Amino acid sequence: MKRDLLLLASTAAALSSMTPLSAHAGLLDAGSTVQATYLSGSFSNVEPELPVGGSNTDPASLASSVGFQQGADDGSTISVGDTQIIITNLLTPGTGKAYCLSGVAGTACTDAIDGFDFLFTGENILGVTVDPATTAGFLPVSGTFQGSTHNGLQLVSNNEILVDVTGDDPPTGAQLVLDITTGSSSPTPTPEPTSLALFGSAVIGIGAAARRRWLR
Repeated sequence: MKRDLLLLASTAAALSSMTPLSAHAGLLDAGSTVQATYLSGSFSNVEPELPVGGSNTDPASLASSVGFQQGADDGSTISVGDTQIIITNLLTPGTGKAYCLSGVAGTACTDAIDGFDFLFTGENILGVTVDPATTAGFLPVSGTFQGSTHNGLQLVSNNEILVDVTGDDPPTGAQLVLDITTGSSSPTPTPEPTSLALFGSAVIGIGAAARRRWLR
């Protein structure tokens, strides 16, 4: 009886070591970073965004939410949280400072792109959508006009999001809210050889004990 209990304990230990570990699902994680840039007029004219309280535009830790200051070209502040990215417009509409290098609003803008690129590390982003709370005049732009094709909101990879707002001229304080869906970035643990050996021994031992009792 005592031997059977020891075998059961060994089995429990083996099974415990084989149980997948839970992992955080969301953008905020001490091992992840984010770097935001604004594309002003073209894909080659890039303005890195400066994190609030930061001294440089290097990737910022996502141990907690990250805010980005207004840039010289984009006229917006940015907040990156666990499940949302919020871009807030600080420009005044109708003043020739639309999201267009030449200040022209709507489809008259000739720029290849005016928009935001978010580059992450350590993430597994599965999807990105526009939240219904987004201001009507501050939506991603899709379609072809002035010789350029605009692709709206794109999940470029599991670690990159690109949003095209070329020609948008939203009210001051308007927000573009992006909802982020993520999956676990941690692999499922593989049982160690020792755990497998314990598990096998326990199963064999229990089977043998049961057979002895049946033969009595």
